[in-house]
Amino acid sequence: MFDPFGLSCLDYLIWLRSGQEATLRLSCSQSTISRNAKAVAESLGLDARKLEGEWSLDGDLSLLNAEREVHQFARWQRNDALRIDGIYGAGAPYLEGLSDPWVCGRSDFMGIPYPMVLLSQSILDVWIGCHPDLPEDDDRFVVVPLSRYPAYFLVDRAHPLLESPGDLTLEDLRGFPVLSLPDGAFPKMQQHLKGLGLARTPVGTTRHDPRRWEGRTEDQLTISYGSPHTVACFAGAKVALPLSTGLTLGDSLVVKRRFADSDAFVQLVAQLRARAQSLSASRPELVSC
Repeated sequence: MFDPFGLSCLDYLIWLRSGQEATLRLSCSQSTISRNAKAVAESLGLDARKLEGEWSLDGDLSLLNAEREVHQFARWQRNDALRIDGIYGAGAPYLEGLSDPWVCGRSDFMGIPYPMVLLSQSILDVWIGCHPDLPEDDDRFVVVPLSRYPAYFLVDRAHPLLESPGDLTLEDLRGFPVLSLPDGAFPKMQQHLKGLGLARTPVGTTRHDPRRWEGRTEDQLTISYGSPHTVACFAGAKVALPLSTGLTLGDSLVVKRRFADSDAFVQLVAQLRARAQSLSASRPELVSC
């Protein structure tokens, strides 16, 4: 069985992508994290490498994942250092200032599949995902809704469509590039938005990068998508077009079913639902569940 700290060093690197971010949460040096992560990987004959910003492990992960399950069970039993993260935009307002036993991530995910892998492999304990692209309640996972809100078309404040006379229609948008995330990042959202028939400009990213997302709208022509959360992040620099996307989004907690009745998770649900109610006061189009 691995030392819990050594395995945490490896999994924090995979989760957070950054040795510096891991040091802030594990209270040790980057060299200590690197040394421990390397030792765990090498002891299992795994090849650890960073590809396109994400850490990956090549080799047979069966023993490692079994160890992760044991350590995750111990975290929940001890109610200690439970790991939580969220989708970009939605995670931060819920996780800011969240107290023990929760260790919070960077809230920079720009898709569903990768954080679900982290949850499945016991690297993450809980995450805040985005409706409608979340698993249904099943034998393995429980999904707890926190809020619902509309998806927006977002543009730079100087976008010419904001000066259009009369009501906007989808036809008015057809002459402008519209950002889209990689295929499969949000499958249900993607299906809806593709159905609108707008030009798509792919952005190949699984984590939020301002230069590759909202930064692309600084040409004052490109259109992106957003929510009441992301509008708040931009402090007025990006605004929503007065035209509905016809798509409803929302924030939901996802946890393995075996931990859904734990005191820590029950208390977390109550705390984050209270935050959703508070957010609805400052973001009127956000409705708490």
